[in-house]
Amino acid sequence: MKLFNHTTMCTCGRKKQYKTFSFNAVRLNALLAATALFIFMGLNCAAQNLQPKQLTEQWAHFQSSPEMIRFYNTFDIHNSGGHLQGIQALQTRSGSYFILTGSSGLYSYYAVVKQGNRNEVVAVNRLMDKPFKHAGGFQVFQNYMALGIEDNDAKNQSKVCIYDLSEPEKPLAPPVAVIERKGAEFRSTAGCVGMTEYEDKILLAVGDWDTRNIDFYACNTTDFPGGKFRLIYSLNTQTAFKKEWLAGHWLPWQNINLFNVNDELFLVGLGQDQTGENIASLFRVDENNTGGFDLEKRASQSFACTSECSFKAGAGIVFDSGGNPVVLACGYNIEDVSVINRFETKPAKNRSWPAHAHNDYEHDRPLFDALENRFKSIEADVYSVGDSLFVAHDFDKIQPGRTLRKLYLDPFKKEIEKNNGSVDGNGEEIILLVDIKDDGLKTYQLLHKILEEYKPVLTVFENGKKKPGAVMVVVSGNRPFEFMQSQTTRYAGYDGRLENLDSGISPMLMPVVSDNWVKFFTWDGTGQMQENEKTKLHQLAAKARKQGYILRFWGTPNATPEQRIAVWTELYQAGVGLIGADHLNELHDFLSAE
Repeated sequence: MKLFNHTTMCTCGRKKQYKTFSFNAVRLNALLAATALFIFMGLNCAAQNLQPKQLTEQWAHFQSSPEMIRFYNTFDIHNSGGHLQGIQALQTRSGSYFILTGSSGLYSYYAVVKQGNRNEVVAVNRLMDKPFKHAGGFQVFQNYMALGIEDNDAKNQSKVCIYDLSEPEKPLAPPVAVIERKGAEFRSTAGCVGMTEYEDKILLAVGDWDTRNIDFYACNTTDFPGGKFRLIYSLNTQTAFKKEWLAGHWLPWQNINLFNVNDELFLVGLGQDQTGENIASLFRVDENNTGGFDLEKRASQSFACTSECSFKAGAGIVFDSGGNPVVLACGYNIEDVSVINRFETKPAKNRSWPAHAHNDYEHDRPLFDALENRFKSIEADVYSVGDSLFVAHDFDKIQPGRTLRKLYLDPFKKEIEKNNGSVDGNGEEIILLVDIKDDGLKTYQLLHKILEEYKPVLTVFENGKKKPGAVMVVVSGNRPFEFMQSQTTRYAGYDGRLENLDSGISPMLMPVVSDNWVKFFTWDGTGQMQENEKTKLHQLAAKARKQGYILRFWGTPNATPEQRIAVWTELYQAGVGLIGADHLNELHDFLSAE
């Protein structure tokens, strides 16, 4: 038997379809020891910025026409007897890439396309020779690529391999893990493989011929790479239980991706139906009381690919820096000039901008000016006086009645009740950054006590896991890290610093990382930003995203409108998670134009 996980599945034009779905899952005795580490945070970490409801709602809002991305190739590739099988995006220290796997009549391979002013193939790596000439659908998770390489003639053997792609332009190193599959015809193939992290395990999902079965393997996060993957589930899609099934049948998906969205598993199938329509279907994966799984189909969307791109060739799901799903599709072969289709989701009219209202309480209408400008994050400085937290920048500026409750917590609660469970009615989580100006431990303990009263509307961190709410409180300023770390239940996250970027602190404890602009950059927003500083900014932003942190800078140059626009442009292009501003209308207009 075999298993399920973050999967990209290849069916190579196989046309048989299936209508059933229930998981007769076979569970092994133990589900691996639990750890509280969140080590593997890659591009799909951005999915943690979403709430499950948002992901479902976004599925209906993909753009009807794709962006066409051209890339160029000078390598010799044996295209006869096969085609491209899957596509993913990869972000490393050396740049941004597309990875494409392919099969041929002689060997299996994958190609590396470096993104830039001229997108071009910078490497073609030959994986295995015939009979293992079919490298199928795959998944990139952080810097690791998991894929199946099969004998698609005999159809009775395959190898599931995991490769380290942290240096994608260098010669390929041996895989860090290999799972050998041999046995019955069709059942021992591995047309698609996926990879994700879930409940302190690294999961592999392996789909056999036409994705009739999905086999799940797992390895403790603390043992990866190098640890052994063990079979934990086998899912027979011909007998799987269909929970709230929508119109349409289970397709012989060309690719399947599995994602962890705030500790909920979602599976995406990408392929073509019997009419030749390119389909991407979203499923929620639920564990049932028998130790197996139920599939709940949440949404399905068709895509009009162009320039010979097709889900029958290769497709994949990635997430942008804002946590929004993006669909990629490729053509059948890599030519001298080839095209990738990129489908984004249309911005919702009331979607929040990656914007932070610095010292929000100094505006004419605290909270509401920021919300009207669709800011994602709002800052309030606090001092503890008796059993209240007063909002002010300096202690001598405290005014009666201007408390955290009255300016923020109570208004937040009213907006959430009015807007069906979220602040803006769009299902998004808003950040309230509370900057403690006096005694860190004393004031935080009072904050914790006050926030407990608002628990139903807040994001709660419990036993190392995040339970998303309408408002996520983050503590900045004087922060009692050791005390917060010791709590099993918190109503606030910790605001880290850039020195913590490589600390391994879980984003479930430290969701945001903030620091002073002038400590790291000399550019003041006049003239062009120096190339070395621009590179540093992009690297810091990429590293923060990779680790699952939301990055923010304070003290950015803002003396003139020209300086503000120049700095905001660099922050936005680098993918910094939150762009701070005192001039809310200006930043709103800038982001709307972008």
